[in-house]
Amino acid sequence: MDNAFLNLTEHLRQSWLGPVEDLTAQAEAAGTWDQLETILSQWAQEHAGDIARQEVEALTAEGAENPWEQVLRAAHGENLDWMEAYGLPVRSEERTLAQFLYQYPAERLETMGEHIVEALLHGFLSQSRDRRDRKRVRLHYCLGQEALAQAVVRSLEKRGLRPLIQKPQCLTWSGAYAMAHGADRAACLSEGALEALRTAYEAAFAAREAVLLDTCGMIGIGQFGEAAGVPETPADAYMPDPVRRQRLLELENTKRELEARYLAPSDLSFCKVAYPNLLVGENFPAVFDAFYELNTMDSLRYELVQQTIIDALDGCEHVELRGAGRNQTDLVVRLQPLRDPARETNFLNCGGDLNIPHGELFTTPRLAGTDGVLHVQEIYLKGVYFRDLILRFRDGMMVSYDCGGCRDAAAGRAYVQEHLLQGRETLPMGEFAIGSNTLAYAIARDMDLVSRMPILLAEKMGPHVAVGDPCFARGEDAPVYNLYDKKEMTARENERTARRGTGESVYTNVHTDITLAFDELARLDGVRADGSHVPVLRNGLFVLPGTEILNEPLTRGKHHE
Repeated sequence: MDNAFLNLTEHLRQSWLGPVEDLTAQAEAAGTWDQLETILSQWAQEHAGDIARQEVEALTAEGAENPWEQVLRAAHGENLDWMEAYGLPVRSEERTLAQFLYQYPAERLETMGEHIVEALLHGFLSQSRDRRDRKRVRLHYCLGQEALAQAVVRSLEKRGLRPLIQKPQCLTWSGAYAMAHGADRAACLSEGALEALRTAYEAAFAAREAVLLDTCGMIGIGQFGEAAGVPETPADAYMPDPVRRQRLLELENTKRELEARYLAPSDLSFCKVAYPNLLVGENFPAVFDAFYELNTMDSLRYELVQQTIIDALDGCEHVELRGAGRNQTDLVVRLQPLRDPARETNFLNCGGDLNIPHGELFTTPRLAGTDGVLHVQEIYLKGVYFRDLILRFRDGMMVSYDCGGCRDAAAGRAYVQEHLLQGRETLPMGEFAIGSNTLAYAIARDMDLVSRMPILLAEKMGPHVAVGDPCFARGEDAPVYNLYDKKEMTARENERTARRGTGESVYTNVHTDITLAFDELARLDGVRADGSHVPVLRNGLFVLPGTEILNEPLTRGKHHE
């Protein structure tokens, strides 16, 4: 059997289809990709009920039914033999991280757990949502973070909430491995298999209705530390044809729509946070301490500063961004018209709840008239590194793109299409935001970690856009109000998602934030209808009156001595 065929089949068994030995035996008979696709598709069609049931049960299982929960509850710092019970590949960096966290000061672990759970609960207030006494919370974490995950579990249970432990993320199956296998499920998707799976997922979600309806949110504890670099996709990696790739998108959309029947996005809160792993290098303990402080900060004073920016931009028709130095950014982002400025606002003021750390104000742009170039010199987006990423927009839609670090321009465009657009020809601009956590940027800059930052942190380190769906996708009709001025944030849809309910496909199931770091920015201005400018940022520093406090971390440290 071809090694590429074996790798694909093993990945599908581990990630989706389940540990079925007879599938490997059948796949060994394949001599070509077409033959392997036929074998996998026939198997998926025949076993669609089992595939859907085990995936949905994994989202909702608890107690003795949940193998990940059993490992987490048994984990301890005496020795690390329990890590083998996961059945996942465990790297030395993950073992060392586990040891480090079990030796970390207990009071700090409890503070982290409490802060994360309080942030989740605060999200119901900041997003104008009602928990309605729902008690279940999905908990995602990474191998090696068990001591922290246990602190979160204790904090949840203290409040009468019930954690639903999800399969941990592991280093072996992330990064380049995840990139190489991102489209593998398409190999199982003949037309018949797709239809069988759609029917099976509908039944599987319905069968777990009680647990789904009792789920109020999600906590995700991520990690970062991998060195920057653009990996070459293996020559023998599976690349589906456009028809199968489209079926994969349709299957993901079906699952998203089905889950939204029971877990409406406008009903949920969440909290995402990331901590360093051992890949950051020898300075790991100091880096971890720095992000402990950052991730447990109180955000109130900064939210009040963000409100100053919101008040200024609500009087503007559009925002202009220009890059500094070699940065080619030249972008106009149109803002939605406000019918009643006394009661309405375009921006949501985000503190440190849904996404830790604090520091963001965002809106859904108007697509018409949103034009120009976004150039980001380096960034990690969902585990994929991009160098000199250039995106060009016309009326809010991506019309072309380039990326450096690849063998030639064509390879760069293919890299962007595969890993950012996920095989699509284009994506809309779903969000415009200004990250205001200048302390996060200063820490990353001074510890030489900017190129390793996950987007959860990077999005707080400068203005950014998101390509794909708006933040309120599938929840646009639920009103949301800012906590400080009590105004309704009305920019929850764009011209595309306003057509929902017509039978047209308006959602992409993608939302990827792309940040322009402070040091890459020459200016960011709001522009009023009369053409006058409201300067917000100049040469990487905030200049709007009332925002001076944000510059303090940027003007100290090793680059400003």
